Amino acid sequence: MKRGIVYSLIFIVFFSISLISSIPASFVLGYLPPVRGLAIEGPSGTIWQGSAHKISWQGQDLGEVNWDVQWMPLLTGNAEVMLRFGRGSEMNLRGKGRVGYSLSRGAYVENLVASLPAKYIASKIPMPLPIDVEGQVELNVAQAVYQAPWCATGAGTLVWSSAKVGTPIGGLDLGPVITDIQCENSLLLAKGSQQSEQVSAAFSAEVSPNRQYVTSAWFKPGAAFPASMKSQLSWLGNPNAQGQYQFDYKGRF
Repeated sequence: MKRGIVYSLIFIVFFSISLISSIPASFVLGYLPPVRGLAIEGPSGTIWQGSAHKISWQGQDLGEVNWDVQWMPLLTGNAEVMLRFGRGSEMNLRGKGRVGYSLSRGAYVENLVASLPAKYIASKIPMPLPIDVEGQVELNVAQAVYQAPWCATGAGTLVWSSAKVGTPIGGLDLGPVITDIQCENSLLLAKGSQQSEQVSAAFSAEVSPNRQYVTSAWFKPGAAFPASMKSQLSWLGNPNAQGQYQFDYKGRF
């Protein structure tokens, strides 16, 4: 009798899982309340493994999104989804990674990679002078756990590859610009550098939970620094003993 009850329970559990896993994503999305600023077009597959032809957030086209819910974390009461996004995006976004929610940690991401053209990013930043940029910017997040307002913990890198900057008085080939990013209790720390024949530079920044920031940076003209730009350096004052022009800023945003 007991064995029959156990077998019946096992059958019911597996039948329920099979039934839920086959529910079409379009059916589920049709019953969810709308989220302001979020638009999902052309969903296909199931809620466990599927895709959406196009997803937009706050008017930004994220392109096609594919998801695959991971089964093993569910056994420990956690939810985890493998995402791939960006194909067909108007902003040429590309990305993939693991997004989840843990009962002990809360919302988190792991091994997230997102790439955008530097030109697109620059178009969204107000510039005092017309500046043209080239290259690709890639964000790699090894791990990050959400905690208001930024994160409880986090670690990653931001790489601007084949970086070039053009200004009305000349252009610079920066080479790769690499920045390491850390987060602890919503205190964001960034430290980066670059080096090319034209110029070398290093910088650091700290952003606190109350949106205050402190930055420090320097750059040093190299042997191939453009003559048209070298004549303008006098506006920056005198370099230090190492030939570096230093800058320090702090404020709040």
